[in-house]
Amino acid sequence: MTRARTSRPTIKDVAHAAGVSQAAVSYILNQTGASARISPETKKRVLSAAQKLGYQSNPIGRALQRGYNNQVTLLIVTWNLATSHSATAMAISRAAAAHGLALTVHVAEDDESAEAFVRGNPLHHFCGVLVLWDSSAFQSSSLRRRAMEGVPVIDLLPGTPDGISVVTADREDAGYRATQYLLKAGHRQIGFIGDSLTRPKTTLRKLQGYRRALEQGGRPYQKAFVQNVTEFGFEGGQRGLRLLLKRCPKLTGLFCINDQIALGAIDAAQELGRPCPAQLSVIGFGDSSEGQHWRPKLTTFALSSGRVAAEAIQMILDQRSQKKFRPKTVLIPEELIIRESTGPAPAG
Repeated sequence: MTRARTSRPTIKDVAHAAGVSQAAVSYILNQTGASARISPETKKRVLSAAQKLGYQSNPIGRALQRGYNNQVTLLIVTWNLATSHSATAMAISRAAAAHGLALTVHVAEDDESAEAFVRGNPLHHFCGVLVLWDSSAFQSSSLRRRAMEGVPVIDLLPGTPDGISVVTADREDAGYRATQYLLKAGHRQIGFIGDSLTRPKTTLRKLQGYRRALEQGGRPYQKAFVQNVTEFGFEGGQRGLRLLLKRCPKLTGLFCINDQIALGAIDAAQELGRPCPAQLSVIGFGDSSEGQHWRPKLTTFALSSGRVAAEAIQMILDQRSQKKFRPKTVLIPEELIIRESTGPAPAG
């Protein structure tokens, strides 16, 4: 009579059943970078053997062996930024879960709180750290030191400190393409509304693209056509548009750094007798649900939150599986969605 198994199946048991090495089983079950070199047929055989044997990994033991756990931390600095990047946080949670990782989110109220979090937490124990921090304080933060010590730190915004990898939307390209689109539609006086106070890094990249498109299109870059606001939303767009029109009354095109500002600008333009798009074409950024249902429906850029999340999580796993890892930058282009808020430049 065969004695029933009383102990839990091990990696050795799975390897024997699948006819492969224990290292191969470990690579496949832990989804490390080395698993990319293993054929799909072998992966399928290992996973089938693990399922039949009822194999379950021991996360605590694996963490002790590796020196880090399965936790990925998302650090977001300011509640304002957390609100505007909620879709990104959700996408990261899904991408992490697909690799057997758990996401924890920490929102810091300001730069000082963020630095205190970094200094007060053993980040070496985490699988990796993702960061949404739109401030120059990031450059001098302790995260650079953590990255140099081997902790995978991935910035999800541009303007990244040396030694840290970045996965983010190509905001300069968006600024360039928005302005180029308006130029091709015949607009010659094109404005820009940004927020260099609370969104310095992202505003700068979009502004650089805006300026490059103007200069390549034979139009001079003029500071009078650039308006920075401190209200990162609808009210900021209203105020910004009114200030722009006072300086530039012949303005016919406008690029805003987010949809909320763009919608506020459209609202103010209507009140001032400059209907959109008949007399003012407006482009936003973010593809918000409000912009999709506004009248007129907003022309904007759709964020690739899912792709940013997938690339960022994969970069963490790659760094953990490689002894030598050089920081790299991945810029993901956004899709320009043409709707009703843009049109040809008005005659005259």
